[in-house]
Amino acid sequence: MSAYPHVFSPFRIGKVEVKNRIEFAPALSFLNPPDGYVNKEMIAFVQSLARGGAGIITIGESPVDFEYAKDHEFQLNLGDDSVIAGLSLLAEAVHRYGAKISIELSHGGRMILNRRQNPIGPSPIPCKREELMAQMEGRRVNPVVEMDQDMIDRVIENYAAAAERCLKAGFEMIMIHGAHGNLLAQFLSPYSNKRRDRYGGSLENRARFPIEVLSAIRKRVGDRLAIEYRISASEMVPGGMEPEETIEFVKMIEDKIDLLHVSAGLLSDPDLVHHIIQSTYLPHGYNVHYAEKLKKALRVPITTVGSISDLEMAEEIIASGKADMVAMVRAILADPEIVNKSRRGEPEESRPCLRCHYCNRLNLPIRCAVNPVLGRETEFAVLKPAAKRKKVVVVGGGPAGMEAAIVASARGHEVVLFEKSNQLGGNVIVASGPPFKGDMRRFLAWLVHQTEKAANVTVKLNTAATPEMVQAEKADVVIVAVGSEPLVPTIPGVDGANVVEAGQVHLGKAAVGERVVVAGGGLTGCEAALHLAQEGKKVTVVEMVDERELLSDVHDIMKFALLDLFQKHGVRVITEVKIEEITAGGVVVMDKEWKRYTIPADTVVLALGFKARADLARSFAETAPDVYIIGDAVKPQNVKAAIHDGFNVAVEI
Repeated sequence: MSAYPHVFSPFRIGKVEVKNRIEFAPALSFLNPPDGYVNKEMIAFVQSLARGGAGIITIGESPVDFEYAKDHEFQLNLGDDSVIAGLSLLAEAVHRYGAKISIELSHGGRMILNRRQNPIGPSPIPCKREELMAQMEGRRVNPVVEMDQDMIDRVIENYAAAAERCLKAGFEMIMIHGAHGNLLAQFLSPYSNKRRDRYGGSLENRARFPIEVLSAIRKRVGDRLAIEYRISASEMVPGGMEPEETIEFVKMIEDKIDLLHVSAGLLSDPDLVHHIIQSTYLPHGYNVHYAEKLKKALRVPITTVGSISDLEMAEEIIASGKADMVAMVRAILADPEIVNKSRRGEPEESRPCLRCHYCNRLNLPIRCAVNPVLGRETEFAVLKPAAKRKKVVVVGGGPAGMEAAIVASARGHEVVLFEKSNQLGGNVIVASGPPFKGDMRRFLAWLVHQTEKAANVTVKLNTAATPEMVQAEKADVVIVAVGSEPLVPTIPGVDGANVVEAGQVHLGKAAVGERVVVAGGGLTGCEAALHLAQEGKKVTVVEMVDERELLSDVHDIMKFALLDLFQKHGVRVITEVKIEEITAGGVVVMDKEWKRYTIPADTVVLALGFKARADLARSFAETAPDVYIIGDAVKPQNVKAAIHDGFNVAVEI
């Protein structure tokens, strides 16, 4: 019997029966060309998702009008009949694995990208996203044009026509995007809708446009398509939609939809994005409480979404009656086989997601930090066995070295891995130290497990490899992954008793006073600052660059999340200052006005970057016919770079 009986029970959505309760939630892959048509890369990507076992595969935001509705580039075009053939290929790719295919019909409204025209919306109020983009691009905000009745009618027709195209292509379901500040949400929300006609004011008036859209779709396709409606239970802004009013709206449309997809927040407000797409610093199952509240008040079945990391969590959600379906994105991107592996009783084999947001590369083909095959399925969906079995020596047991060993082994090579310490992991051991880095700890444990169980891999711990030792192995290929080490600058006082490295803080090995200055505003320094602030320390981060370049080594969503937590925990950030000296009483800095002053501190935490162990790496240059240097040994970066380096080398041997 399955360990997840509720997850793997079939479920009926309208007239559509799905094989289990897992939905791949809508996510843009940016793999199709700019013209909005399906290509082989997108087909291969979608096929890999369906092969992994989810009951529903949902294609991400697809505009109903390709000229006036898209709010991203590289979206699918649902505004033209010529896209139907390509959509049918996606449907075929999904159906061969017994899954159902759906697609998210969208209209950006005042968030549209057509800069030649004025953005359109329910009322002439620019959104924060438009203002921010205009500021970044050095231009004025285009005024928002209030939609007149002709425009409204045309958009309603576009939704109905788009739904019919999906039906003709063989889709069983569609999702109507009424969340996150898209056009339907803009009409519904009192935050954005300031109209004074029949589409504004009361909830009944604000709901009129979404209801007319749903009615037009039903009139066109009847019950031949199941309709899932996506909504923000709370818009998380003063004056926006809250669960009580959202429930009243859903009661108005329950007879027009088959499934309600419950999310939260507004993408039009950059400050809220990290609450919609949660980073590693926020809890898993972030929106489940909203789904639970709506389910208690409504008849329509409910889908929940938001950092649901595994099927154990999904099982608890469904079994306890908090939702009927569970939507997952990043957990499936990290390991498309997570559903199948869990069904087979092997959940520990699923590659964990870091929630690092590397998959959210706007207008760039989708990639994953921990899954180097994602978005490259046409080339690497199946690892090809090596033409000739070789002996491979890997020097260094960090993420790059472990990934190289795993992939080389999977292709049939004999691998010997040398690691100088008593455990595998390298700098990821340090990076996973803070309490809030549970995602990283899970990934590290998985990576070590995969390395240790890999066929034909011999791991030699407590062995600091030398060129002579490696040469004695008579290897065909040597992969050098010796990593990097913390950069310690020549600042007066840097060797003082009150100075510690960030890594020591992460591992809980440093004695830290009540007042702390963290030198360095990159990810390592900011995570150390948050770690200490959560322990009750008074923390100041100092950085040479200006505020805009703070945390430049991470995705903006991670940056917003960290800075939000800084505010909550009282972390002070001082930018555009240079550390002149470290004393027993604190840190002496000079600002851009050449003013010197002291920031009091009991402890100074160094987080000023890393340097490659380049000399050590080069010492192995003559140890085999083919020698590759990878990961931090080339250039200190991040887990993504290490994993992809290890994969890219090993897949070619």
